[in-house]
Amino acid sequence: MNKNAQLQTADQTLKGAVMALGSYVAHKNNVDPQIIALSLPVAAGLMAWISTLLGNKNTACLFVEKDLDKK
Repeated sequence: MNKNAQLQTADQTLKGAVMALGSYVAHKNNVDPQIIALSLPVAAGLMAWISTLLGNKNTACLFVEKDLDKK
């Protein structure tokens, strides 16, 4: 498997785990299920945006290095 593909898989797994943990904590704290459902796309968008700032802008991946030859 391509190294970038492995890093992309790890990135998406981490983001999914963060979203699942957030949903679990919200459920255990009696947050309204509609609020939880509405917050998931927002959380996914925020994580993708943060990934473009910290990682590779083209893949929105935290673990894939930034393109060094492009400025």
